[in-house]
Parts: sequence; C-alpha cells; structure tokens
Amino acid sequence: MNLFSDPMKAKQYINWRYIDIPSPHNKNGTWVDYHLNDLAVWMPKFGHDVQIVQTHELYLQERMIKVVIELVNKRNAVREILNKYRKENPFPKEWIPIDPLCEQCNRIATTRALEVNLDKYKVHYICDECKSEGWSDINKGKLTWRLEWLAIWYVLNVHFEPYGKDHATPGGSRDSCIEIIESVLNHRGPYGFWNEWVGYSEGQKDFGDMSGSGFIGFTPTKWLEYAEPEVLKYHYLKTPPKRRIILGLDKIPSYIGDYDRAQRIYYGIEPFEDSAELHTIQRSYEITHFNNVPEYRGFQMDYQQAIILSQLVSPDQEGTQQAIKKLHATEILKEKVTEEIVDHIQLRLTLSRNWVTSKYAPDHLRIELKEEITPDILNAYSERIRNVVFDLGKILKKTKWTEEEIKQKMMDLREKAGLSRKEMNQFFQMLYQIFLGNIKGPRFAPFIAALDKKWVLRKLEEII
Repeated sequence: MNLFSDPMKAKQYINWRYIDIPSPHNKNGTWVDYHLNDLAVWMPKFGHDVQIVQTHELYLQERMIKVVIELVNKRNAVREILNKYRKENPFPKEWIPIDPLCEQCNRIATTRALEVNLDKYKVHYICDECKSEGWSDINKGKLTWRLEWLAIWYVLNVHFEPYGKDHATPGGSRDSCIEIIESVLNHRGPYGFWNEWVGYSEGQKDFGDMSGSGFIGFTPTKWLEYAEPEVLKYHYLKTPPKRRIILGLDKIPSYIGDYDRAQRIYYGIEPFEDSAELHTIQRSYEITHFNNVPEYRGFQMDYQQAIILSQLVSPDQEGTQQAIKKLHATEILKEKVTEEIVDHIQLRLTLSRNWVTSKYAPDHLRIELKEEITPDILNAYSERIRNVVFDLGKILKKTKWTEEEIKQKMMDLREKAGLSRKEMNQFFQMLYQIFLGNIKGPRFAPFIAALDKKWVLRKLEEII
C-alpha cells in the first residue's frame, strides 16, 4: 500500500529504517508515528494491559546491548547452529550478525558488517548501494532478524508466544532460535504453538493472508468504526488456532450476530444443547472479557435492526431517543431503559450507520423511501401478486404494529393464498419496489415495523 502521493518519492526510502521515513501525511512525524497512532490509541480495547515496545528503543537498553555483545562474541557458535539449518548459502567464517546503518545513504538492508569494536560499540561496514564505507553505532543498526527475534525473547523475558505456521516447519526459523537462546545464551526459550494465518476477503474474493508489508487487511481503527472490539476477539478465540480465519468487513453483521448469540447463550437467554460446543462458546466469551464478564445489561440491540433504525433517525441523542421509542412501540425493547442500555443502543446505531454507508454494505440495505408508486412497478407483476399485496394492506390495518405480529400475519397470508416459492419472491420484490424502488431490501418485517403504520398502509392502498 503506497501512502505517498508521489510514488517516486516513496522509492527513495526503500531499505530505510521505518523510524527514519517521514510520515506520508505529517512532515513533522515519522512512518512509525503514522502507523503507531492507529494502533496505540485503540489496542488497549483489544488487549489487556497492552504495552507497546518499539524495537529501536529496545536497542538502547543496557540489557539489549549486553545480549548483542554476547551474540557477537559467540558468533562462531551461533553461525554453526544457523548453518545446520542452512544447507544452501551458509554463513561464511567472517560473518558478523549485524546489519549496520549506512551513515551516507541512511539504508540498513544494503550494508555488510566488516568488523566490530565492542568497546566503542561501533561496526565497520560497506554499503552495496552507495558504495560508501565507514563506522556507525551498533544501536543504529540491528541484529539479523532471527537473532533479533530471540534477543527480544531474552530481553523481554517472554514465556509464551504463538507463532505463524511459516515458523513451525521442523528445522525452521523457530527451532534454530530456540537452540541458540538455550545453548548460547543459556536462557529458556518461550513455549508456544503455531497458528494458521488470517486471510482477508471482500465478497467472494479472497485477497490472501493479511500482510503488514503489502498491507492486506484492515486496521483496529477501521474495525472500531463498524463493530465493538469484543466481537473480533470472540471470533478469534472461538476459531481453533490451526484453522484459517478469513475476515472481511462486509461480513460485520454476521460476526456481530455470532457474538450476540454467544452472549445470549452465556447468560442462559438462549438454550444450547451441544455440551462440547457450549463449553467452547462460554469459555471463549469469558476470555473475550479477560475472565471478568460484566453483568448482562438487560437488552441486546440487534445489529440488523440497528441498520434499519439508524437510517430513519438523526445521528444524535434525539435520534437515539426516537429509536428507543420505536423499539418500545414495536415491543422489541420491553425492559426498563437504563443508562447502560441507552449507551448500548446509541453505540449500535452509530456503528451500523457507519457500516451501511460504507463501501462494505450491499446497496439493498440502504434505505431511501420512495414516495410515489409508478405504473411500471404495478405492470411488472401479475394481478394475483398485486391482489396478495393489497390483501396484506387490509390485514395489517388490524395488526398490532410489532415485528413479530407483522411476520406472523405475512406467514398466514402466504399459507392462505397458497403462494409458491417463486410467487413469494415476486411478492417481496413488489413490496420492496413499492417502498424502496428496488427489488431487494432489509428484512421486511423489521423494516416495515420501523416505519409509520399510517404511511405504510397508505402506500399499500395506492396499488389499487
């Protein structure tokens, strides 16, 4: 993903340290600042006691300096271990496990270490890019990536770390790192298990596994525009770690539906028979809340319902109160409204409004009420379908204006009219065209229940 407006300008920063690359949107900031702001502000919502450690700051710490010195001094032993796993292109005897910073062109991936002066903590290098030669501070460079990985384990005293399946190959990168930290540094390597990668999709297209380098995926900030952090955490936790997860922001309503169902099951609101899966659901829900599950708030705002209501009320507190009145009137909300419930409803309305107006939501969920019924709509359907729609209007006059009552009356009408599956599809298509001007729309019963009853009845009478 190229964030620079001028791609040619971006090329000059290839092989630079990220902390030296300027921010693409703030000339006083860095590339790290730009991306870290997106993570640092919101990561505490996804993790517990999250601390962000920047690697370049780690290299300045005394404990890290000692590890670097020890690995450089014991580089022959390190090289022997690594070469056991490198049948091709083994490291030569003169190999020094440091990638120095070139003081001339500011690159780090194009240099070769020639010698080190550990007393002065400097490295002598030559740069293959700009052909310059000189000395630079070791802490401006970095250890080669495998040694940096195990050095971070050592310095941060990591006891457990899951890892991607690319590191799980027997004799692969993790095995070599474990052997070095335990045999060279005499330090216990972290326990861990491998997990599948996480893919990203939109619609039916799988873009492959999420990647930071090429940026395939989405940021925490983007997720929080459309859904609560607990929804994503639950989805990760419930999925077995060795099964590939494919995430897509177009599937947000489905993820929220799964989380809401888990909440109902956990609190015993919805029964669940499978004892093995029940344990998985309950335990995943507990860990989602860091084993400190809050008391049930008393009401759960359905995201699909929020998608509808968010488009029919204003995006402010007055709109939230209008939505609450509608939820009470349609008997979706029967509980006493607490401050917590109001906050929950307002949040769901905001999130769903953001989602339905984004590129990820399908067009048929966007509500734009149609005031007039044009003749072409009526002529597109048979007299039988038109009569059933008119009959619906007569039935709804006497129907209590709730989602469940409307749904039940429509089921009764279908059975009485003897509509086939094809005719039922035409019936709904005509209804959506009457109200929205499209042949598809949100779930019909909750959509109609959210509208004014008199207006709905008048629209249905107009077909005559």
